[in-house]
Amino acid sequence: MNKKHVTFSVIIGLVVGLILGTFGYSKTVGRIDVMTTACTIVNQAVEHEILKPEQVKPLGELTGQVLKKDYASVASKFKFSEENLANASEGSNCSQFVVGVNSAK
Repeated sequence: MNKKHVTFSVIIGLVVGLILGTFGYSKTVGRIDVMTTACTIVNQAVEHEILKPEQVKPLGELTGQVLKKDYASVASKFKFSEENLANASEGSNCSQFVVGVNSAK
């Protein structure tokens, strides 16, 4: 291989790697980051009595409305199947927040 082929191969490899890496991040690590952040905020609000546990799901619904309207890419990170939502723990602030976000119109 000559220098042009090596350079071209490296550039193509970088472009393909960047595309695959971005897609992989958005579907895995990006989702985990969003969920961890939201769950931490909600749990801290309940723990410090800023929110009552029964307010978490309605907060999720309100948050979901804004996210779906203005931040669709973030809202997509909260998307779960109906089966998973049906199995959400009633005692988990995080689960109830996610249920709320998913039930937003």
